[in-house]
Amino acid sequence: MSDQDTPPADTAALRRLAQVERQTQAERLTQVESELAVRNLVARYGMAVDCGDADMAAALHTEDCVYEVAAPGAGRDDDERHQEENLILQGRPAIHAMVSGSAHQALLPNCAHTVGPLEVIVKGDTASAMGYSRLYLFDGDRPSLLRLGFNRWQLRKENGVWRIARRSSCPIGSGQAQELLRGGIQDWDFPLQP
Repeated sequence: MSDQDTPPADTAALRRLAQVERQTQAERLTQVESELAVRNLVARYGMAVDCGDADMAAALHTEDCVYEVAAPGAGRDDDERHQEENLILQGRPAIHAMVSGSAHQALLPNCAHTVGPLEVIVKGDTASAMGYSRLYLFDGDRPSLLRLGFNRWQLRKENGVWRIARRSSCPIGSGQAQELLRGGIQDWDFPLQP
């Protein structure tokens, strides 16, 4: 049967099927673009804090962001602030103050914040990412690992722009890091049985 012999109803059905397929491809493309934007956002945060750009670091967050760091003194003991059990920053001004503060500025220009690998889940205008972070400090010509952590990021798309809404960071080896990891894998849509 040639295309000319295809009954009109079948041609209409094929057009609808092609339209659904295109829509699905468009949705998949949007999903991939969102995941890439989330990965880039997380990387940009590290680079912004490494050069001490408090304005950029704050702008990467939502107005109502929360950044929770468990055992912020892990790896260093330069002052009492780093000995607190948890550090909780709320809002862009708090992010700005952290990056422009003396404790962070003392690391510059000898630090490198790296993140990854990341597992990213995008659901519409919200996303979550979880993975590892490292803070390296260069002392002379040798880098040392200052902090190795596990992180969970919650992100939100506002006016077409992805921003960090919440970040929780815990040092590897802590019960809090294991709890964060276990909680994160509960969101996976992955079959346990083949």
